[in-house]
Amino acid sequence: MLRRHLCVLLDATATGPVQEWRQRWDPVMAAVVPAHLTVVYPEEVADEPLLLRRVESSLATTTPFRLRLGAVVAEADGAGGVFVAVDDLDGGWAALRNALLTAPMTPADVPPHVTLVHPRTSRRGAGCWAVLAGRRVDLEVAVREVCLTETRYGQAGTADVSLAVLRRFALAGRRPR
Repeated sequence: MLRRHLCVLLDATATGPVQEWRQRWDPVMAAVVPAHLTVVYPEEVADEPLLLRRVESSLATTTPFRLRLGAVVAEADGAGGVFVAVDDLDGGWAALRNALLTAPMTPADVPPHVTLVHPRTSRRGAGCWAVLAGRRVDLEVAVREVCLTETRYGQAGTADVSLAVLRRFALAGRRPR
């Protein structure tokens, strides 16, 4: 399976316990795919060349923005994944999505999050949720670029995963405070 995302890659050394938790509960994903926050999912894209044109024009005027990693949350008691919820402090993530996902794109109602355990690469979600339920990260992240990435997945639960950064797009303007 091949998936392309427009995302924010997080620096593993700056994300506190996030990378430690990913390594413990989803070592396949942690080893290959950096912690990230998706801006546009493959299912939302009807026309990738159009999306990339929109990215280039939108990011020329999009200033860096801030996010705060917060509470650990889960889908289906961890069986559907375990995530760190993300607060969009400046509204930059939402504004970028709104600029990129106009027709013919179809926005999905997915709140911003960082994945700790993905059901494609780990069956340990329920155990992770049992341990991390109620925990918080409380870490602010400054976003200065977004990346177009391509992830290849093999059979579920195997180490057959790879990630390539296809393009990097710097945000224009002043840094967040």
